[in-house]
Amino acid sequence: MQGSQMLICPVCASKEWAGRYKIGEWDIEECSSCGFAKIDPMPARQMRAECYSEKKIIERNVKQKTLIQVISRRAKRFFSRITGRNKSGIFYNKLLKYISGGSRILDIGCGDGSFLKLAKEHFECTGIEISEHLASLAGGEPGIKIITGNFLNADFSKERYGGITMISLLEHLDDPAQALRICFELLNTGGVLLLKTVNYGSLNRRIRKERWTGFRPPDHMIYFNTVNLRNMLAKTGFRKIKIHAPPFSDNMYCEAWK
Repeated sequence: MQGSQMLICPVCASKEWAGRYKIGEWDIEECSSCGFAKIDPMPARQMRAECYSEKKIIERNVKQKTLIQVISRRAKRFFSRITGRNKSGIFYNKLLKYISGGSRILDIGCGDGSFLKLAKEHFECTGIEISEHLASLAGGEPGIKIITGNFLNADFSKERYGGITMISLLEHLDDPAQALRICFELLNTGGVLLLKTVNYGSLNRRIRKERWTGFRPPDHMIYFNTVNLRNMLAKTGFRKIKIHAPPFSDNMYCEAWK
């Protein structure tokens, strides 16, 4: 796969990068100024759909995991069951709190449509998914519109939304500045962007280093901490930005309003 380079930091425009980790054929490089991190080389954008074909998804699901990863995944599933908290439920409840019923929402990287199948009870739902396989699983539900393609290249015409969700998606994109700019443009005034992404500032990453579960090149390409994510959102034009990321959490949740 032909790769490319990100020469300028999308957060602070620095051109100084420091190598931090080596994972297979990829380097993990960190901006010397703001701490934003990315893989090098970056995979070519036109090849991204191939990473999410049915074959590749199955390969990732059956790939042998370390004992720690297996235990961690099972613990998370157990916690979700006993608390009743899951990603779809968290985002759905936030939308119910922040925007009125019947509002139009867009789920970017909607996968098999799990979130939209829940959200359609109160919202007019659209999802976009790069994987034809996953998009086929998400489609066919009454009240849900599915677009197949790369979000960064999609034409939304004059569509506008009261809420946009990006659930475990930002880390998969090669141009976060463009992605957040598009989200800002697609939102109605007063609309909210809700996102979940990996937390590069996690103490787990500092402890586990190359073995950190957040590193998944070339699937995961970019990494934010709470400070540089907030700065990029503010730079894009978002206001009232809230980010939740406990010190040992590998993920962070963010809310930002237009």
